[in-house]
Amino acid sequence: MDKNTLLINRIHRNFADYKAKLLKVDGEGIFEKAEEISAYTQVHRNMTKNYSYEPEELDYLLLFQNPLEVVTDQYQEEFRYAENMLALIVARICDKQEGLGDYPLTKKHGEPER
Repeated sequence: MDKNTLLINRIHRNFADYKAKLLKVDGEGIFEKAEEISAYTQVHRNMTKNYSYEPEELDYLLLFQNPLEVVTDQYQEEFRYAENMLALIVARICDKQEGLGDYPLTKKHGEPER
C-alpha cells in the first residue's frame, strides 16, 4: 500500500474512533464540544479529500498514531487567534451597515406583519 493511501486510511480510522468516543457524551456535553467537532470534521475532510501531500509530509504524518489529532489540535490553536477578528468584523459590518438589503429586519413597533 502506498504512503498516501496508508495515511488516508489512518485518518479515516482516527475519525471513526473520535466519533465513537463522542457517542458516549451526553446531550449537554455535546454542545460544549461543538467547536472541537467542527474542527475535527473540517480537518478530516481536508486531509482526506482536498490535500495533496508532499513525500516528506507523508513521512512525517505517518510517524503518528493519530495524525488527525495532531493537525486538529494545531488547527484549533490557530483558530483561536482568528477569533480575535470577530470584533473587527462586527465593527466593519456596523460601520458599513452591510446586510441591510440581504437579511430580514425586525418590525418597528406598530408596523403590520407582511
